[in-house]
Amino acid sequence: MGVAALKWTRSMIESALFRSGGVPLAGYAYGPALPPDASKGFRNYKGGGKGVGHVYIHVSGGGDETVGQNSGLANRSKYADLPTTLSVIKELLNSAAGQAGLQQLDATPGLQVWIHGSHAVPIAGNYYGYAPHQNTLRKILTASINMRSHGDALFISSSYPEGLQALAVNPVTPVVPVP
Repeated sequence: MGVAALKWTRSMIESALFRSGGVPLAGYAYGPALPPDASKGFRNYKGGGKGVGHVYIHVSGGGDETVGQNSGLANRSKYADLPTTLSVIKELLNSAAGQAGLQQLDATPGLQVWIHGSHAVPIAGNYYGYAPHQNTLRKILTASINMRSHGDALFISSSYPEGLQALAVNPVTPVVPVP
């Protein structure tokens, strides 16, 4: 089926994040989630984010113990929380750039698609995050994503707020995940 033809839901994005968390990038070529570490009940997070799936280091908070992630590193831009992360990733995947990236993944198995920098996706929703080394919420203006696929199994190795509003804001609407 491939990943471009799918209608992305919150649970599908959570699955892609779980599948990717702490897995070496080279391991994505071998298909869906590797078995959990039987001695710990979840995967060990390896390498501090370098060379492995590490979306959770870009999420403010204490971490997600279901995937054993180190969450919210101070020197990284961060989403305000996990619901914000899921909502922004859903917007990314459904954007024109996200759809084009998903089509590239279907056409070229094993390809890595990295949408960032001058190609970062503008975010229309009212979602908030933090700039590196800051603790004041700012509206997310653009976001980035790094992804691969194996058939219809998506791996999201990184996603983070890339462009943030210059001035600190008080969120005017609560952050509610998109179903």
